[in-house]
Parts: sequence; structure tokens; C-alpha cells
Amino acid sequence: MKSKDIVKSVAPDAGVSSTAGLLTGKRIVITRRTEQAVSFAQQLADLGADVLEVPTIKISEPTDKMPIVDALLELNSYEWLVFTSANGVTAFFDLFFRRFQDLRDIGGARIAAVGPATAAKIRELHLQVDLQPEEFTGKKIAEAFKKYQDIDNVKICLLRAEVANNDLRQALEELGAIVDDIPVYKTVAETEDPNGSATRLLETGADWVTFTSGSTVEHFHTRFDLPALLKKFPQLRIASIGPETSKAIAALGLRPALEAKEHTTDGLIAALLKTARA
Repeated sequence: MKSKDIVKSVAPDAGVSSTAGLLTGKRIVITRRTEQAVSFAQQLADLGADVLEVPTIKISEPTDKMPIVDALLELNSYEWLVFTSANGVTAFFDLFFRRFQDLRDIGGARIAAVGPATAAKIRELHLQVDLQPEEFTGKKIAEAFKKYQDIDNVKICLLRAEVANNDLRQALEELGAIVDDIPVYKTVAETEDPNGSATRLLETGADWVTFTSGSTVEHFHTRFDLPALLKKFPQLRIASIGPETSKAIAALGLRPALEAKEHTTDGLIAALLKTARA
């Protein structure tokens, strides 16, 4: 899969004149979990889209809690805490506040956040984000650390999903960092269809299916068989939020019709609007 084969979006506010109604008549599937889909769905609906909310994942506690218990006991030993998703921030601090009453018990570690949504979640707690790589790839995050400081023998706590790509950990360790990869949550399949959107999708298809993480791709495929769905509805196209999500799509022998330049839901919307104008 080559980046030139994918339509890349412009920034959400770049060159936008009037967007009203640009997505009218387009049925767009949202696969992110229900709690995170509200704003995304409303923005698409405001642009005229027929939105199908088909959440594919829900969040639960990690299978083994001992790694996070141990990490909480050793927080002062880390020089960096690294969060790769807003889900990871929420899950970590839910566990943190079960043990501690004071946010100051987090210690003196610097905080790195991957993506604006992750950073915003951290700032809601009135914590400073010291490093925010622009792209969510192991190589880019490692490069951002390298520019910030020498991380040889620096102890880093990587707080993320139970099943996650090893690229980031390996990239940091190649720079000499000592990395504890701590699962703070796991994603499990969402199989309920309370609003009938999954049924509508299977019966009449859609124009776009949007994916915001590798786990949404994997669980959607398990539930619907993505290649078969694309064959059944030839007009259906795939929209990816970024390169890590696109990797999960490529693992199925597929490629997205577009990949957001800014790896956020705003970036996805910008990409959809760009395609609608074409």
C-alpha cells in the first residue's frame, strides 16, 4: 500500500468555504465506541450525512491487573509516562484514583501524548503535556523523543491497550530507553445493535465506513467480514484515520480510499469533504 494511492485530506480548516450539505445523500458508518461517537456523528449529520452508528468495540479492564498495580507502586521511578489514546488516559486515571486521592502522587514524570484527543484528555486533568508527536507511528514518536532529549537508560512507562503494536516499544528501546509496556485496558467486541444500524448496513449498505483504530477494523471485520461486505456493496469505500489504522486494513488485503492527513475525527471529516468536492 503506497501513500500516493490514498486520498489525503487537507487540514480541517484549510480552504473551506461552505460545507453545508456537502455530505447530503451519503450514508456514513461510524465504528468507534458509543461514548466517543457522539460528536463525530453530530458533525457528520450537520453536514447532511445519513449516519449509521455501528460501534464495534467497548472498553474493559485488562485481563491481568498486576502490571498496572506494580506500575502504580513505582510511578516515581519513571521519567516519562506515554499515552497513545484518550481511552488509555481515562483507563489509567480510573485505576490511579482507586489507589491515590491526590493527583500529585503521579510524581515528577514528564507526559507524552499521541494525538490531540489524547492531549486534550490529559489537559482536562490540569496536567501538562510535555511532548506531543504529530504522527502516530513508532518511528515518528521515537524521533520526537530523540529531538527532545537523549533517552538512553531513561525509564519510560507506556500506558495503552492490552493488545498493541510493538513498533513503538521497539523504536524507543532502539534509542536505549528502558520501557515498561503496561496494559491499562482492553478492547472487546461490541455485538449489540440497539438502534438497528447494523441491520440497515447489512440490508442496504452505505457509501463510507470510517475506522479510527486498528481494533475497530479488526472487530468490524470479525462481525461483518469486511471484504465480503465490500463485494456485496461495490459503492462502499473505506476511510482511515491514520497510518496505524491503515495497517490493520492492509492486513485484510484491502486499502482505504482515503486516509486523514490530521489523524483525528476532524481530519476524517476534512478528508470526506475533500472527496465530496472532487
